[in-house]
Amino acid sequence: MLRCLTRLARRALFGTLSETYRTCGREGCHCHQGQKHGPHLYMSFRGPAGKTTGYYVPEALRTATRQGVAAWQELQEVLRQLAELNRQRLWARRRASRGGRSKHGSSSTRAAQHLRNDPARRGEALGS
Repeated sequence: MLRCLTRLARRALFGTLSETYRTCGREGCHCHQGQKHGPHLYMSFRGPAGKTTGYYVPEALRTATRQGVAAWQELQEVLRQLAELNRQRLWARRRASRGGRSKHGSSSTRAAQHLRNDPARRGEALGS
């Protein structure tokens, strides 16, 4: 799994790709009659300050950029799997240290009890 993460991390590009068609400034160009220039590929992403920004992707880099975005998506999936394995290991250690018993019951049992005790779920008016 770590080898896969390393391979993906080398290629991963964060962002969303979009293709646009544009008109130019030349008078009488066909783009003003409906057949616009394009497609032009753009990458957009949210920068460190939270502001959406982006850049034009030159034609020579389109394939590599698409592969980089796909690698980012695959990297996220592998990281989700890794996080799930870590969660399972953590809970297994907890169960082992407690001898397999639970102090408060399972989380699904607690959630069901919470829903049963919720006034809105019982149809009671709020504030009464």
